[in-house]
Amino acid sequence: MFDDLFNNLKGFIVSKSQEAFKELEKLVAVPELAEPFVLIRRFTPADFTITKGGIAIVGESWRIEAYDDNTQQLLNSTDPLRNVILFEVAEPDVQECVFACQFNAKALNTEKPIKVSLGWPRTGQWGTMTRLWPTEVLLTEDFQPYEARAYLKKEADAATIQISVQFESSGILQIKDIELLQAPVK
Repeated sequence: MFDDLFNNLKGFIVSKSQEAFKELEKLVAVPELAEPFVLIRRFTPADFTITKGGIAIVGESWRIEAYDDNTQQLLNSTDPLRNVILFEVAEPDVQECVFACQFNAKALNTEKPIKVSLGWPRTGQWGTMTRLWPTEVLLTEDFQPYEARAYLKKEADAATIQISVQFESSGILQIKDIELLQAPVK
C-alpha cells in the first residue's frame, strides 16, 4: 500500500516537474527563424571596443585577458571575475527577431570556459540588468567557430545590443571574425 502511494506521488511530481520545465523552456527558448540570417555588422580590429583595459590587437584578432589593472576580485560573489563589453549596436527597429553573433575564438590558460554573450541592458526598479545568452569557449590552442543566439521582443524602452565576454577564472580569449546577424521569427 505504501509502495503504491509512493509511486503515485513520485509519478505526480515527475509529471508536474516536466510541465514546469516545458513552460520555463518556452520563456528562454530562441524561436524558429522565418528566413535565413542577414549580416547587419562585421567587426574588425579597426573598431574600438567599449572596454579598453586588458585588450590588445594581435593580427586580425583581439586578445582579451581575464585581468586588467582595475580588476577587483570579490570573494563569495556569483558575478564573473571580469565582464568585458566588446561592442554595442543600436537595437533594430523591428518588433521581434533573432540575433546571432558568429565568431572564431580560442581560450588559452584558463581553468573554466570563457563565455561570449549577446545581451542588452534594461533599466528597472533594481537598477540596470543585462540579459545574456552565452556560448562557452573551451580551452583550445586553435581557433574554432562559435555562435551565440538571442531572441529580442521589443519593449517600450530602446536599448543597445551588447557583445560581451565573461571570465570566471584566469585566462585569455583570442577572438576574431565577429559578425552580428539578424533574422525574423515565425
